[in-house]
Amino acid sequence: MVDKLHSYIREDLINNQKDLINMQNYWTHKYRSRDRLLDINIGMFPEPDGTWTVQLYVADKKNRIRERFTILNNRMIDTNTIIKRYA
Repeated sequence: MVDKLHSYIREDLINNQKDLINMQNYWTHKYRSRDRLLDINIGMFPEPDGTWTVQLYVADKKNRIRERFTILNNRMIDTNTIIKRYA
C-alpha cells in the first residue's frame, strides 16, 4: 500500500511541478490520511543557494519511503529516494 501511495503522490507532484512552490500549503495539506497507522508528509524547505527541497515521506509499520526532490526555477533537477523495509 505504501508503494502505490508513494507512486501516486510522486506522479502528482511531478505533473504539477510548476505549481509546487507557489502552492506550498496546498500540497502539505492535500495528502492527509485518516488511517492512524499510515504517515504521509510533504514538506518544502528553501535552501541558501536558491533551490528548494521538497520531501515526500510515506510510512506504515513495515515500510518507509522518503524521497527528496531538488527544485530550481520551478523545475525538478535532482531526486534522492530512500526505501526501508522492516520484517
